Amino acid sequence: MANIFAILTAIVLALAGFVAFKNKGNNQDEGRGYDGWILKRQNMEAALARKQKELKDLRQDLADTETELDGVNKDNATKTEENGVQAKKNADLKAEVAALKAEAKAKAAEVAEKEDSIKEFGDVDQVLAELRELQSDLRRIDLDITQGEATRADLEAQRAGVERSLADVRKRISWRVSGESNPDAVTRIRSVYATLGFVTLAGGDNLGIVKNSTLEVVRDGEPIAKLLVTTVESNGAAADIIPDSVVDGESVQTGDTVRAPQTDAPAAPEPAPAPASPEPLEDAPLAPEPEPADDPLAPEAEAEPADDPLAPEPEPEPEPEPAEADPFG
Repeated sequence: MANIFAILTAIVLALAGFVAFKNKGNNQDEGRGYDGWILKRQNMEAALARKQKELKDLRQDLADTETELDGVNKDNATKTEENGVQAKKNADLKAEVAALKAEAKAKAAEVAEKEDSIKEFGDVDQVLAELRELQSDLRRIDLDITQGEATRADLEAQRAGVERSLADVRKRISWRVSGESNPDAVTRIRSVYATLGFVTLAGGDNLGIVKNSTLEVVRDGEPIAKLLVTTVESNGAAADIIPDSVVDGESVQTGDTVRAPQTDAPAAPEPAPAPASPEPLEDAPLAPEPEPADDPLAPEAEAEPADDPLAPEPEPEPEPEPAEADPFG
């Protein structure tokens, strides 16, 4: 009888030891036993710390992007103001040309009146000199208008560039705020680290790839796995392979195509309407109307008879004035 009790006691002690061993668990097996639950809690705390750091980094990226957007908006306002000033200068030059044309017509009428009395009052050297001077003024105004048009075209090109930059910044802000990568982004896998469960990509911020966004691995036009972006650089990125997303019988390989998930992306904010362009100047430069070949009052381009001792000497062509300096260097 004593032996039976001893055997039963030994069995009970063995069962108690086995249950205690099971309850203690293994510090390598998460969620099993006391040690397993301690390991699970440590892993969860580490994951929480990583997520908090990622959230802090994302908020800093958003603040930097908003600062960049403010700078672009200020630069755009400055360019628009400068374009308005240049347009006003062009309008003033156009008005000056119109005034000079009216003066030229008045001079032509005066010459016509003097033609009737040319025999009584002698030569018209003074009138010819005034006409030549007026023509020189018109040529200088034409040069000024040409320079103004070139400057305005340069300002328009710069404004268009600023608008494109602003639209690109707004799209990037939209992607970062939504947590999704550029829906048109397409790159490839540069390298695979299967044992560590992550890959590196051949594209990054230059393609609009956003940290913490999900991408698809595509082969033969069909998705075979999904990636979670963990690091983004200017021309590269790293992403974890989501294990449950890998299609049975497939594995992620170097050279596979990577793209954004084929879903409707949030619409980017529309760019602000561009300010109305100033009314363009006339295409053809203004020039004085040509005189008839037999007009005795024609400009100096008409050859004077070589044997006329009273013919006035042709005046030299005035050199064009230097163009205004480009306000944008």
